[in-house]
Amino acid sequence: MTKQFLLASAALALATISSTPATAAGQWSGFYIGGHAGGLWGDIDTTHVSNIVDFYNFAAGSTFDFSPSGVLGGAQLGYNFQMSSFVFGIELSGSASDLDETQLHGGDDVETAESDWNASASARAGFAWQNSLLYIKGGYAVADIQHSVADDSGVERGTFSSSENHGGYTVGGGFEHMLSPDVSFGLEYNFISLEEDQHSTIDNELEPVVHDIEATLHTVTARLNWHWNPSF
Repeated sequence: MTKQFLLASAALALATISSTPATAAGQWSGFYIGGHAGGLWGDIDTTHVSNIVDFYNFAAGSTFDFSPSGVLGGAQLGYNFQMSSFVFGIELSGSASDLDETQLHGGDDVETAESDWNASASARAGFAWQNSLLYIKGGYAVADIQHSVADDSGVERGTFSSSENHGGYTVGGGFEHMLSPDVSFGLEYNFISLEEDQHSTIDNELEPVVHDIEATLHTVTARLNWHWNPSF
């Protein structure tokens, strides 16, 4: 329900912006495209659901909490509409990331939680003065979460891994400054909350393995955008 509401809100914002006369545009109005890079960190919580697996000696209900960190980089595309000092817009963003943490459990189980990418569709609202813009944003977010375990105790060896795309929401904000009439530089923070999803797989001995996994992420990025405002 949350996903459908956020997507519908973004579509309504886009329709409103597209139908507004371009004559009301300010220096922030129009399309922009750019890139970003920075760091991310977060929490990935796993709960073992299935029965005990031969080499993974933890009962159902066992939980492990990961606090991974890493780097990310990607691109964004958006549209702004400026009315006096107020700026409204929408943005699509996608990032590749290197977020992971490995822990040793039970003396011989090496367990890893990681994420390779995330993406979002957000609405933005901000206040502009001179050549600067301060804004907040919020919308729908999705990211992949990977979970794996390997045992090399020498007696009962085994491995399993799973990967699922988790949906949720993102909220954040940032600051942007025009370096020239068509280039801006900014800094942005985002909080991403990903809903719990079930990871179901089998190990190398064809034993079923099920975990409930949820995650929250934080990102801080530097952004460089190129702006243009075509006449419609």
